Amino acid sequence: MKNISLRVKALFASTLIFSTSLLQSDTIVNLHDLVLPAENLEDSPSELMQLPLGLHRIEPPSQSVNRILIAIHDGNTLGFEWTLPLQSLDDESTDTFFIRWDPNECPNTSDEEMRKEISSLLKTTESDTRLTIVGHGLGGVYLSQFARNWKSMVRIDAHIIAAPLRGTVGVFSEKECGDILPERLPPTIRFFQWRIAPSQHSMFKELSEDPQEVALDGSLVISLPEVINDNAVDSARALEIVASRIQAEYLEAIEHSEPVETQR
Repeated sequence: MKNISLRVKALFASTLIFSTSLLQSDTIVNLHDLVLPAENLEDSPSELMQLPLGLHRIEPPSQSVNRILIAIHDGNTLGFEWTLPLQSLDDESTDTFFIRWDPNECPNTSDEEMRKEISSLLKTTESDTRLTIVGHGLGGVYLSQFARNWKSMVRIDAHIIAAPLRGTVGVFSEKECGDILPERLPPTIRFFQWRIAPSQHSMFKELSEDPQEVALDGSLVISLPEVINDNAVDSARALEIVASRIQAEYLEAIEHSEPVETQR
């Protein structure tokens, strides 16, 4: 277990941190203006990854909000994998935010400040507003730390996608970061572990054990197949698939919550 943890740590070359700034009230980046590059440009990150560290609104406020959506990126990414998922998840009743964090230090040094910012944000919305947080890769590890200390009665749908949670066991808990993973999830959090086949991840496939496999009491594990419609389900593709499923469930829930007119 420890060897696996150390190898994951070396592969990602990071412990985790999130250095927060004040919530950005102005829209610096509008998700509806994001486009995919014409070709892979290794030195040209997405506008999302050029944002300062912190929680950022990435679209103008909606007139009527039913859901707050927050995205947390992977480590060592250009950020383009979020373009299509964010655009498919957003609608006129969703306010969308993006967390820019630094994957070089521990997440628990400042995650309390982030929880305060999100709690303050929720106070400005209706009491029945949904909160959906999606963490991709190492962003899923950060989301696990966030969930560990969430004490609000506001319900959260937390989705972690292709996250190397096993890499935190026996490494972060023994080092300066302290415990990362929750021993048991709060009852207010629906926690989904979306796992990909290790063979479809450039780093996971080099390990003797799948770093995604960690038992979290109260979580739901969904294992995605290696291939869907002749397309390999790698980490980026998994993010697109999960986004479409989240949106489908959300729209179905909204439809069922609308009052039905009865004929007299």
